Parts: sequence; structure tokens; C-alpha cells
Amino acid sequence: MANIRKVWTVTAVMVLSGCGTITGGDDEDHFQQAMDYTTCLRANGIPDAPDPVREDHGVRLELPKVDDAVLRKAEEACRDKQPQGDAGDSDPVDPAKVTAWTTCMRGELPEFPDPEVAGNTVTVILTGTGIEPESTEFKNARKHCDPRDPGGDTHIQDLD
Repeated sequence: MANIRKVWTVTAVMVLSGCGTITGGDDEDHFQQAMDYTTCLRANGIPDAPDPVREDHGVRLELPKVDDAVLRKAEEACRDKQPQGDAGDSDPVDPAKVTAWTTCMRGELPEFPDPEVAGNTVTVILTGTGIEPESTEFKNARKHCDPRDPGGDTHIQDLD
């Protein structure tokens, strides 16, 4: 039985990308979407899921460590509310831009892993890298590499 903790950074910037972009809507829309998702998770087995937090150009949603079966059940029940922005109504992320951003991030954090790209969603799983998504080092790397951001919706996950 594994304990899983997920951290999402859902960024919403209109035309110029910040840490990641969800096409359309505004910061308030994305915050409300994250809040709806959190409310659903609480109703489906994760009662201590904290409220999302406005951060930089987006919304940070961090889930507590929970049993993987509980997390899967809650995520499945709330899939339609998950703040991914990849419902197919926006352009896919440019792989060349993902490569440039990853190279930049590795210049700051040598253990930065290869991201997974699906449509307009970029997922980075930090498990086993020693990189803490809440650390000043990570936040500074994100700021430094903002000019190379590939766009899309960036999800940072740390599965312990």
C-alpha cells in the first residue's frame, strides 16, 4: 500500500505564458476549477484535501499523502472537475519548446526528469529526483526558465 502525494501547478496566463498556460479563461476561472476539484475530492474520500492556493500566475493544488486506492477512487469520481485544461479544445504543446524548457530546468536542477506530454498537458514526476516542488531552489528554477516555458498546462507531481 503506497502513500501518494500529488502537487499540481495549474497556471493560467492569457497570451504570454507564465509557468504553463491553459488556453482561454482567466486566473479566477482556473482557481474556481481547482476549488471545485478539491471539493469533489473531499466528498470522495480525501476529506483533508486543502484549498488550492493562488501562486505566481496560477493555482497550486497539493493533495495530502493518501492510500493509492483512495486516491484513484477519488480521482476517478472527480475526473470531470480535474484542472487539466486538456479537453482537446486547445493546441498541443510544441515538443521543441518542451525540450528547450527541460534543458533550462536541468541547467538549474540537474536531476530534473523528462516531462510527459499529452495534448496540451505537460506532467513532471519528481519522485526519486530529490527535487522538492515547494523548495526555493525549484521555484527559482521555474522563474529562471519562464521565458522558455512550452505553454500548455503544467502538472508537477511528487509521488512518495
